[in-house]
Amino acid sequence: MIAYWNGRYLPKDEIAVSPDDRGFLFADGIYDVVRAYEGRLFETRAHLDRLGRGARALRFKETDFLYLADVAGRLIEENKLAAGEATVYFQVTRGAAPRTHCFPPPETGLTVYAAARPFAPHREDIENGINILLLSDPRWARCDIKTVGLTANVLANQTARESQARESVFVRDGAVLEGTHTNFFAVFAGRVVTPPLTNYILGGITRRVVLGICREHGIPFGEEPIFEADLERADELMIVGTTTEVTPVVRIHGRPFRSGAPGPVAVRLQKALREMTR
Repeated sequence: MIAYWNGRYLPKDEIAVSPDDRGFLFADGIYDVVRAYEGRLFETRAHLDRLGRGARALRFKETDFLYLADVAGRLIEENKLAAGEATVYFQVTRGAAPRTHCFPPPETGLTVYAAARPFAPHREDIENGINILLLSDPRWARCDIKTVGLTANVLANQTARESQARESVFVRDGAVLEGTHTNFFAVFAGRVVTPPLTNYILGGITRRVVLGICREHGIPFGEEPIFEADLERADELMIVGTTTEVTPVVRIHGRPFRSGAPGPVAVRLQKALREMTR
């Protein structure tokens, strides 16, 4: 596979990360992932804008990464991924410099990496729904920055897999926030609700797209807190993300939720999103 590394296109196995890279030493980096459908990148500008916001929040010396849209297109072409589905991964770190907690010298260049690969979505999950866990949120207080420091997410996702669940959803002070790599939605009396954006929630691109679908299709919606105690009165639950699209939640901790089948609102949102991406 051909990847992008600091301005060059190289075979992926020829790329070597410096042991002094701050992404390696401190998780001092940000990332994003764009989905491609039949060679067409979806919401690339939004993803790269978010990458830039993360760079500004971390006070990187460069914060404009819109040029990576062309990089993504070339990687799709170079790796012959125009047929079928794929993802393009972007990662930017503060660069390589002698280890110290403070920022490196101003002349230190960022490390910029991008790679594309085929993607096989979990269609069975999308069509039939999934089991999730609800876990206490142990993460830091800047979850709105998409950093590579994902240890808490990794552990929570592994806990889900060991429990035959597809996703863990974080709960803090009784409020349901988001999954390890997804946003959380609920439906109350036909109204779609997702938690409002705070420092504890990443502004998901698919989250924004789904809210736009609701607006366009006349589906009532709101951005409001969802408490764990409220879930028992919800009609539907779902997770939303770049790789999960709109995936219904039909079990929680292995116990059926409602009928144990995807609800009508989730199916309607799935259809509308599929029309956009195709």
